[in-house]
Amino acid sequence: MPTIYGLDMFHYAEVIQDDKKDLIFGKPESIPGAVNVKVDPKSEQTKFWADNGVFDSFNSMGDIDFEAEMADLPLDIQNKIYGHQVENGVSFASGDDQAIYLAFGFRAKISTGGYRYYWLLKGLPELLGTEGKTKEEKVDPQSTKFKVGFQELQNPKGKKRWKAQAEDSDTFNGEGWFDQVVYDGSPFAADTGSKATDLGK
Repeated sequence: MPTIYGLDMFHYAEVIQDDKKDLIFGKPESIPGAVNVKVDPKSEQTKFWADNGVFDSFNSMGDIDFEAEMADLPLDIQNKIYGHQVENGVSFASGDDQAIYLAFGFRAKISTGGYRYYWLLKGLPELLGTEGKTKEEKVDPQSTKFKVGFQELQNPKGKKRWKAQAEDSDTFNGEGWFDQVVYDGSPFAADTGSKATDLGK
């Protein structure tokens, strides 16, 4: 039974288009300094009673809350994600800013060797807070908490998917996982070679 531990390779990519016409993602960009992640999908279960007992149950998808803690979210990435305006090196946040929909990827180590890989496929980030404290005798570094509300993809190519995950094995090679947002498994078929490229094209 493998154990999951460790965390690295934070990446994000813009969801450029997700509607009836097309599904297009931007090129993933890395975010250094991964600390931890938490994915909390909400669902509501409805029970159907018959024959004096629960005859069937139905789950409905609700909110998908996501929080990533990282060493920092650099200003240039904040500007891209939140649509901040930059004037002479100064980044300004305003009520007119439009945050982008994004996908978020990362990986965790597996005790039996290799990694487990993840992509959360479409989410809108919450506004980024600011925390800090004065320097004391012992240095206490401050991290950044990045929160996103994820949802299902809308375009038919996305098949209502909200997450992709895989792990290194005899039948899967994770090389190329962060070259594109993974919403389709066909590029990882054995006859395509060891590295997946041009997903969805």
